[in-house]
Amino acid sequence: AKWVLLAYGLFMTTLVAGVVYGWQSFRAVFIAEGVLSEGCDANSADGECPSQAKELGLIFACGAWSVQACRMVTGLVRDRYGTRVCVVGVMLTVAVGIVLLAVSPPQSLAMFCAGYFLLGIGAGVQLCMQSISMLFGQYQGAASATLSGAFTLSAVIPLACAEAIQSIASDERTDGGTDKASYADARGGVLGAWCVVVVVFAASAMWLMPRGGEFRESVRYLVGGDGGDGDEKKTKKDDEEDGDDEPPRVPAKAAKAANEHRRAPHEGKSAREQLVSLDFILLSAWFTVMLLPTNYFIISVGDQLEGMGDDDGEITRGFQLVWVISSVLSPIAGYSADVVGRGSTMTFAMGCYAASFAMLGFGGEWSGLSLRAQWLNFVCFNVGRLWVFSMYFVSVGRLFGFRHYGTLAGAGLLLSAMSTPLAVPMHQSGVDGGFGESNLASAMICLGLTPYTMGWAWRREITEEGMRGFPARWGIRREEEEA
Repeated sequence: AKWVLLAYGLFMTTLVAGVVYGWQSFRAVFIAEGVLSEGCDANSADGECPSQAKELGLIFACGAWSVQACRMVTGLVRDRYGTRVCVVGVMLTVAVGIVLLAVSPPQSLAMFCAGYFLLGIGAGVQLCMQSISMLFGQYQGAASATLSGAFTLSAVIPLACAEAIQSIASDERTDGGTDKASYADARGGVLGAWCVVVVVFAASAMWLMPRGGEFRESVRYLVGGDGGDGDEKKTKKDDEEDGDDEPPRVPAKAAKAANEHRRAPHEGKSAREQLVSLDFILLSAWFTVMLLPTNYFIISVGDQLEGMGDDDGEITRGFQLVWVISSVLSPIAGYSADVVGRGSTMTFAMGCYAASFAMLGFGGEWSGLSLRAQWLNFVCFNVGRLWVFSMYFVSVGRLFGFRHYGTLAGAGLLLSAMSTPLAVPMHQSGVDGGFGESNLASAMICLGLTPYTMGWAWRREITEEGMRGFPARWGIRREEEEA
């Protein structure tokens, strides 16, 4: 039953949670349709002009801000009213956003921004699905990171929509339609079909999602009253009674017991105590700062590639393709946290980011890699980005447990939304005067966070029970194990 729930959670997350980050696919069809092109002259009809580039970047910023900020609201709703209510409400909100994008007039910046903002609220589905990882015991990190991978895989939805829009628009042009009218009609039809699918699966959540925050309720429902694994049907009271009857485990099995029944360092505390803890403040600050180079890269990469000569958008589409394919690596991120440690894994992610910006170029003598070699950049950035998001969600569960998971994860995401608007002036500065300085600043930001990841986070894992099995693997014994 837990595998059924994981598969369902992966699909629901893919359907709506991270679609905002499929921006490069939407951007391509918007440019082809002539969306927000009123300020462009006739010579830029086949490409993107500066005013259009800035306004399209603003649309993405609205969605990216919503992804981070609104998960605080969805987290509170999930903790207060339960997973079922939250998931259904979020998916219906996304459906409204899709409708706005489908029917928006080409020159209506406000409607596009509103639609993309509502689309970003879909990220709350991933937040609700994260507690499925509790069902997987010592592999909690890998399960959590896999769900983060589904968030990344969501970019396949805009990619598929863009391909369908372009295909339909091409067919309509052969029947005598104009380019812009063909794209507008295709946009409405394709996005309308996507909206219907979202509404249908919102209804399915009424059946499969738990009323509360624990997916064990859904497991019991799926296996039925008479079926399923005995371990799944045991109540919490039975578990406590069984634990009282069992003799203490011998020291040789202490590490395994810790793996299977690990208690988070801040588990049992109130939500307020967890929110004001130094662990949470530092973790959310790290994630907030890392979101600035993340969103700047996504907004600007299309313009930077076009500046290198990607006039037909082939390499830019490659970036979106690598984004989607990178989702298969998500379990490795969680496994890395399980085996190597969160601090080391975070540092690796930041190194990938810094290398990516170096490949784009810092201006002057360092112009970065050639256009064709940017495929290496795409791989490097997407691996780093996947690791950054995975480590945030894994760390919240590891350090604080899942009782107040929605509130904590949402609070950190709300804080991280503060950095998203800063990516807009960085992008606009690049459009006006070159992207080298902004690329260099982004790389320096990543390297400047090393003291947290290799200092605090790494030492925290060694000296305390912040990570499952870590002390035993590295030969470090806790006092209770020595006793």
